[in-house]
Amino acid sequence: MATTSSTLTAFYNALRERYGAQEWWPAETPFEVMVGAILTQNTNWKNVEAAIGNIRRAGLLDLHRLHALSREKLADLIRPAGYYNVKAGRLSNLLNVLVDEYDGNLERFFDGSIDQLRERLVSING
Repeated sequence: MATTSSTLTAFYNALRERYGAQEWWPAETPFEVMVGAILTQNTNWKNVEAAIGNIRRAGLLDLHRLHALSREKLADLIRPAGYYNVKAGRLSNLLNVLVDEYDGNLERFFDGSIDQLRERLVSING
């Protein structure tokens, strides 16, 4: 008997094969998706785009560069996304896990099952 996960995966694969990638999340890298997912909480996407634009213009849309920033500087960059002090803390929590536990290697972070990845993501405050 198929599990829910395998059924959903098969459904997703069939849709993707038929319609192609939809590119619904406007990000250039998986890391940018992660940053955007945190910044989009309790705000609209236009504000998130402005915050990510600030990070990009500063040349800091990189895991290690963002991790090296002070929380205050990070908060200043993401100010347009609202709740910038809270979101700077949440983003810092994610960055700390990625650097401290996975040496900043997203491939290592994404390795494993979806269930394991979800459990690890949910355990990070924010």
